[in-house]
Amino acid sequence: KSDNSNLKWLVKELGSDCLTVPDKDGDTAVHLAAKHQPVDSLQFIFDKIGADLFSLKSNRGITPADVAESDRCHTDQSAKRAWIFFTQRQLEASRPPAGSSAPTAASAGAERQLDPSFTDWDFILHGKKKQLIGRGGFGKVYKAVTDRNQTVAVKVLPLRDTGQSGKLQKAVEMEKRGVEILKRLSHPNILKLLKCELKSDGLYIFTELVSGHSLFELMQRQHKPFKESEVRDFSRQICSGLNFLHCQPEGAILHRDIKSGNIMLTDEGVIKLIDFGLAKEIVGTCGLSTGIDPKGTSYFLAPELFMGEGDSIPYSAKTDVWAFGCTVYELTTMQPPDGNEPQFRIGVLRSGGRAMPRIVD
Repeated sequence: KSDNSNLKWLVKELGSDCLTVPDKDGDTAVHLAAKHQPVDSLQFIFDKIGADLFSLKSNRGITPADVAESDRCHTDQSAKRAWIFFTQRQLEASRPPAGSSAPTAASAGAERQLDPSFTDWDFILHGKKKQLIGRGGFGKVYKAVTDRNQTVAVKVLPLRDTGQSGKLQKAVEMEKRGVEILKRLSHPNILKLLKCELKSDGLYIFTELVSGHSLFELMQRQHKPFKESEVRDFSRQICSGLNFLHCQPEGAILHRDIKSGNIMLTDEGVIKLIDFGLAKEIVGTCGLSTGIDPKGTSYFLAPELFMGEGDSIPYSAKTDVWAFGCTVYELTTMQPPDGNEPQFRIGVLRSGGRAMPRIVD
């Protein structure tokens, strides 16, 4: 397959030893991944077997690195070459002096943590174009590799000059402060933020790279809502992440944009809260819009949020919980509460005290 779902299934069922078993042609699963699958597969394999990835040889004496360098490589060739170069360089730099004991490959993989202190990075290319992995949250998301030999996601928020340079500067500073707060957090159900950089063409926000899809995208692909057991599992994980945010010792941290489009399900079945509503100020100042979410955010807003303006909008932990309730409804029906109403009417309906629809039994 062109993705690594079968690869991960094999390791889950048989253990990482299966990766090094050759077939009748002498190729291992690592050789085949180097030929057919994305660069993420090589990172996954490296986390399982460590430096052995580079020494495996087929009957013809070919290593997985040789495959990635040759015309046999059909996917992500430039990204794989870059990954192999950086990883081998990192292994050489970390090699202990003669006579000292080195950590095992398994322990080295387990201890790998994202390092937000990188100073240089490059987009990973797909062909000659930057590898786009998503659109949403008012920007595009690409793959990048850092000088710490880590593959990360970088979200680019374009900044347009609409004659409100003072407001835009204030909005950017708010966003940067928000990232500084969020990068200190670590929770399995919250996307890890690393850093942000302001460039001439936009604001670049770096996060951990995870494989998967938003719950909104999964519903659209499946053409049906989720089962009750799935909603229950997702809800438990969403609440775990929200509770962690709301119970910070320095005060509650708010997400401000909970909805299925901002909740990701990883390939491993883990929920990640993404796209914190920090960028709302930039969006309002630059007039940005993705136009890809047919339901927008208004359907997830609590009644009191329609009654304030600007800095007086009363966001709170309660408004996150209200949005979570709307999301649970959305996961069971494929649309948020009042989803059949025009978006401009939602504020009138909510602030007018209209009862919210019940979740089906």
